[in-house]
Amino acid sequence: MKSEGSARNQYIATFCVNLLAIGYGFSCGWTSPSVPLLLSNTTPLDSGPLSLVEGSWITANLCLGGFLGNTLAGWTTERFGRKLTAYMAAIPQILAWMMVIFGTNAYYLMASRFLGGFSGGVCYMVIPTFIAEIAEDRIRGFLGSTLVLTNNLGILVMYVLGDLLAYEMVPYVVLPLPLIFMLWFSFIPETPFYLMKTNNYVESEDALRFYRGYRKGSLKESEEFRQELMQLKNKFNSEKSSFEDEKLAWRDITTPHAKKAFLIGFCLMAFNQFSGCFTMMNYTASIFAESGSSLSANASATVVGSIQLLGTYLATILIERAGRKLLLTISGFGIVLGMGSFSAFSFAKSLGQDVSAISWIPLVCFSWVIFIGSVGVLSVPFVMLAELMPQKIKSFSLSLCMNILWLFAFAALRFFPALSESLGMHGTLLLFTCCSLAGTLFVAFVVPETKGQSFDTISKLMS
Repeated sequence: MKSEGSARNQYIATFCVNLLAIGYGFSCGWTSPSVPLLLSNTTPLDSGPLSLVEGSWITANLCLGGFLGNTLAGWTTERFGRKLTAYMAAIPQILAWMMVIFGTNAYYLMASRFLGGFSGGVCYMVIPTFIAEIAEDRIRGFLGSTLVLTNNLGILVMYVLGDLLAYEMVPYVVLPLPLIFMLWFSFIPETPFYLMKTNNYVESEDALRFYRGYRKGSLKESEEFRQELMQLKNKFNSEKSSFEDEKLAWRDITTPHAKKAFLIGFCLMAFNQFSGCFTMMNYTASIFAESGSSLSANASATVVGSIQLLGTYLATILIERAGRKLLLTISGFGIVLGMGSFSAFSFAKSLGQDVSAISWIPLVCFSWVIFIGSVGVLSVPFVMLAELMPQKIKSFSLSLCMNILWLFAFAALRFFPALSESLGMHGTLLLFTCCSLAGTLFVAFVVPETKGQSFDTISKLMS
């Protein structure tokens, strides 16, 4: 029998819902080992090798799906609940891998990537909300940080699977994951706050009891559980009256605070995508193949995925110690250094120089870029968005910024092959270097530090 007041069920529920994030990571990582094969003469598709344009559309469709998933999830989370919305992320994952299994041409794979992206858009809306509403204050930050961590774990696993297994076998291996999630999640209650919001007070109390590990009628429950239940009711009543009394109006998004927050949010989303880190992760194997690295493309991708996971873990540790602005600045300058060095290597190779003695540079530079990017640029902007936005328009503004992010990601993934062909790998990497430098300078001179600041203090800074 579990101990009274245990947080065990919170950890179990968090791990369960993050199976969706792992599944989305599979979708993100799938293109790296698969697209080079699909472009080659040994393609498993009946229609023959993909064209460069078809390959770029397959890769970029992930972002179009994410845009739609993010938009719909913002509505379904409030209308149908966190739990049903989470199921809405699992079903597209199942359909996406079935498309890969039965797909005979590029259109099947485009649809598969769209569905995978749709699932990701839902994940990044519903998982943070679900975890925030079931977790105790003392572990909420840690549990909330697991989303990006598990997503990167899924990417790494897909790199490994793509290197070890045949193309046709990969979807059969990963397809059971969303099915396991749906079965396991059926035993997890809806969040107490949403149940209270829908006037299911008895179910809300039972759900809170489940997540706190109390037995009904125990002595400890009467002392501690009732106090937290009362706090939950007070929070619900406060937010309910605020929502009823203050409808969102145009003037709410045109205040000095809101306008500056939108500017910073827009630029941070651009920094996140046009630094090139996310694009490089989707084209990892192709980039290494073109760079002339002595290590096999898929093996290099596996090494990079491991380093990315380490960087994300360090970000969860350092963000409350070093501060948001410092991490972003160091991360940005680190990307500039790594991208610039990688670009110089590729340029030397394009000139016909003998680079065999320094063939290790692509792996080192790529690994460094992904590591230092994961420490700051790939993770911190999402934390800062929630802190910088005015409380009243936070849900609206976060959804808008995430949609902007998906559009930026689509543009970067869709046009990366064309840029590489026209500018060369060195020119494309140099473009990423310049964007990273601009983003770093913007953070250093414009973005305020929010570490340890109350929302009132941040509001005064932004105004």
